[in-house]
Amino acid sequence: MPDVRSGVGPRDGPIIEAMTAAETVRRLADDFWETILRRNPTIATFYGDERYNDRLPDVSPEARAVEVVELDTLLSNLRAVPAEELDADDRVTWDMLRLAAQSGLEAIRLRLDEMGVDQMDGPQVWLPALLNWHPTDTPEHVAQLVARFRAFPTYMDQYLANLRDGIRDRRTAPRIAVERVVAQLEALLATKPADSLFAAAARSGSLKPVQKQALLAAIEHAVYPAYRRMLDLLTPDYLDEHARKDPGVWSVADGAEIYAMLVRHHTTTDFTPEQLHQVGLDELEGIHAEMRAIMARLGDDSGDVRAFMHQLVARADNLPASREEIVHEAERHLSLAQAALPRAFGRLPSTPCIVKPIEDFREKDSPPAFYYQPSQDGGRPGIFYVNTYQPETRPRHTVPALVFHEGVPGHHLQIALAQEKPDLPAFRRLGSGMSSNAYVEGWALYTERLADEMGLYPDDLARFGMLGYQAWRACRLVVDTGLHALRWTRQQAVDFFLDNVGLTELETLNEVDRYIIWPGQALSYKTGQREIEALRRETQTALGERFDLSDFHDEVLRHGPVPLSTLRQAVTDWRRRYEFQV
Repeated sequence: MPDVRSGVGPRDGPIIEAMTAAETVRRLADDFWETILRRNPTIATFYGDERYNDRLPDVSPEARAVEVVELDTLLSNLRAVPAEELDADDRVTWDMLRLAAQSGLEAIRLRLDEMGVDQMDGPQVWLPALLNWHPTDTPEHVAQLVARFRAFPTYMDQYLANLRDGIRDRRTAPRIAVERVVAQLEALLATKPADSLFAAAARSGSLKPVQKQALLAAIEHAVYPAYRRMLDLLTPDYLDEHARKDPGVWSVADGAEIYAMLVRHHTTTDFTPEQLHQVGLDELEGIHAEMRAIMARLGDDSGDVRAFMHQLVARADNLPASREEIVHEAERHLSLAQAALPRAFGRLPSTPCIVKPIEDFREKDSPPAFYYQPSQDGGRPGIFYVNTYQPETRPRHTVPALVFHEGVPGHHLQIALAQEKPDLPAFRRLGSGMSSNAYVEGWALYTERLADEMGLYPDDLARFGMLGYQAWRACRLVVDTGLHALRWTRQQAVDFFLDNVGLTELETLNEVDRYIIWPGQALSYKTGQREIEALRRETQTALGERFDLSDFHDEVLRHGPVPLSTLRQAVTDWRRRYEFQV
C-alpha cells in the first residue's frame, strides 16, 4: 500500500530522478491523488475508498502549512520534468497537476476558508450527507462512524477558528448565507439526537446494544454540542456585526484578487469579468429570440417572454400533483435518453444512473437538481438528485432538460465514462471538478441542446423549458459578474433573474444565494458550452461529409475532465489526424 502520510516525501529525490519523464509524471499524479484522499477523508469514503473511514478533514493551520509544502514540492518536481519528452496524454496530466497545485496554493494564500459559511456544503450539510456513503453494515464500519462523530468537535473547533480568522482579516461570509445556515442549524438541533439522521443506523435494529449505545452517545455528546457551538458563534454577534452586508466578494479584503482567481479557476480561460458579463447579455438576446419563436407557434404573439414564463409556472396542468410524480417523470425521461444514446455516441458507460429525491434536511436550500458520481469500484451507481420540495412550484416542462443535463447525455455519461478508463490517472478519472469545471458543466449544458437534436424533447413546451435553462445559464454570467465585480445588490440579481429566466421565485432565490457563496462557479457552464460548440463547428467545417458526430463526442469525452485549453488542443490534434486518414 502506498505511503499516505505525505504526498511527496517518499517519492522525492533519486527515485524520481531515475525515472523517465512519463514515469515521473504518472508517479506524481498517483501521489497527488493520495494527498487528496488523505486531506479529504470524507471524499475518499464517497469514492468507496475505506482507508480513512474513521477520520474527518483537518482544517487547522498546521494542516494548511503541510499542504503548502506538498503543493510547492509538486510544482518543483513538475518543473524538473522535461516536457518535450512527454506524449500528448502525459502532457495533459502534467498541465492539470500544475493547474491544480497553483489553484490550491492561491486558495490557501487568499484564505477562502475564512468565508466558509455555506448553506449548500457547510458542516451542517456535509456531515449528514456523508451518511449516504459511509457504510454501517459491519461492526467495523459502525465503529468508524462513531470515531468520526467523536472527531467532529475537533473539526468544528478548527472550522470556527478559521471563521474567527476571517473576522480578523475582514473576509467574512455574506449575511444571507449566515441566515440560511442558522435556520438549518436550528432545525437540526430541534430534533432529538436519537431521532436525527445521524442515528438512522441505531434505529435500524441491526446494531448490537453496545454499538447502538456508542453511536447515540457520540451523537449526543460530540456532534450536537459541536453544532451548538457553531450556532453560538454565528448568532448573534457574527450575524449582526461581522457578516458582510454586500453580497459580492469584492467587499472583502483582497476581494478583486480572489474573484479574478476564481474566474480563472472555474472557466480555465483568460476572460475578464466584464467580458463574461457581456457574453451573458449577448447570449440572452439570442436565446430569447428562440423562445419568442416557440411562443408564436403556441399562439402567443406578445413577445413578452417573462409573462409567458409566469403563465407556465402557474398553469395547473403543468404542475406535478406530488413529490412522487416528479421522481417518476425524471425516471421516465432518463430511460428514454438512455435508449437513444447510440444515435450520438460510440462508447457508453456500463455504470447505471438512478434518480433520488434530495433529502429533507437540505432540499429547501438546494437547486432543482444535481448529480453525484458513482463510487470508483462501480458498486454505487451515479445518482441524479431531483428536488421535490414544494412540488407545486416545480413545473413539468423543465424536467426533461434537468434530466438530460444531470443524467444522460450529460454528467453521468461524461463522468462514468471517465471513471471507467483505467489508463487515466485517478485524479483525472475521479476528480471531475479539479481544474476542469468549465469542461464538466459545459458538457452538461451542451447536451441539453444535443438532446433536442436526438429528438428527446416531447413537445414545444419542453423545448421552451430547455431554452429557459439555457437562458438561466446565460444569466449566470451576468449575475455572477454583476454581484462579485460590478457591485450589484442581491435584489438586483434577483430582479434580473425574474425578468429573464423562467424559474420560480423559490428557485431564483436559491440560485442567487448559491452564486453569492460560490463566486465564479456559475461562470463555468456557458463558457464550457460555447467552447464545445465552437470545436464542433470547426470540426464539421474541416471534415465536411466525413464528420461523424459519434466520433466527435467520443473524442471530447476520451480524456476525462480537462481544462478548455487542453480540450481544444486534443480535439485539434485528433481532427488533423482524421483529416489525413485515407
